[in-house]
Amino acid sequence: MGYFDKVESIYPSLTKSERKVADYIKDNGENVVFMSIKQLTEDIKVGDATVVRFYKKVGYTGFQDLKMDLAKEDFSEKYDDSDNYIEKIALNYKEIIESTKSLVDSDKIKKFVEKIKEYKKVFFYGIGASGLAAQEAEMTFFRAGLHTKAIIDSHFQAMNSAILDDECMVIAFSLSGTTADIYDALKIAKDNGAYIVVITNYLLSPVGELADIIFTTSKKESLLEGGSLSAKISQLYIIDILCTAYSLTDKEKYLSARSKSAMAILNKRKD
Repeated sequence: MGYFDKVESIYPSLTKSERKVADYIKDNGENVVFMSIKQLTEDIKVGDATVVRFYKKVGYTGFQDLKMDLAKEDFSEKYDDSDNYIEKIALNYKEIIESTKSLVDSDKIKKFVEKIKEYKKVFFYGIGASGLAAQEAEMTFFRAGLHTKAIIDSHFQAMNSAILDDECMVIAFSLSGTTADIYDALKIAKDNGAYIVVITNYLLSPVGELADIIFTTSKKESLLEGGSLSAKISQLYIIDILCTAYSLTDKEKYLSARSKSAMAILNKRKD
């Protein structure tokens, strides 16, 4: 995981002064790699202790470690000044996939696959644009032979959570990790013993803190980008990874489920 991915994953949990450090480094990363802590604090107008707290919270043992990671980042312009939006969009999707890939933890995937086999019912929660990801996940895992249900209405999520037990798993989508309705529904589900999986951009978000397993996506949305298709790409990528990993553990069951689903559709067709 690169420096910027690490920072963006915990950004909401940073204090106001720590965010000043993060924002300064984001805008001046090329120069920060040559700075001392003293130079950095003088430019930002914060104390040494703030910088120390910041780099420790991000996961570094020292300022030199942070600068080493920072030096590996590409600060060149991502796009030229042309109007070739087709290439820009393709490049954006490619970067989202690559960045999300760097966040994937194979140990968590293995744990997820082992756990999902234990549960009789799997529910997918998402609201708004993330509800579309939940619906896609429902269909993807259903075709793999699991009994799944996507619930994208906040009231139904709360009611469903109220009747769950320890034989149920809930997989929730929230890019921000701060969606109040998702948090409330997950809290009810967790209190009732359900196993919680969260797919979000931010590890230390309120929704993320309820998770038994958390998978981090890469695309961050500004307020003006809410609901963007590019943000869904990272969610769909994680869905595909998890379902593929599950399917590979029992190929015969997977192929049988796919075959039965296909035949059911074919039998409904009338020539």
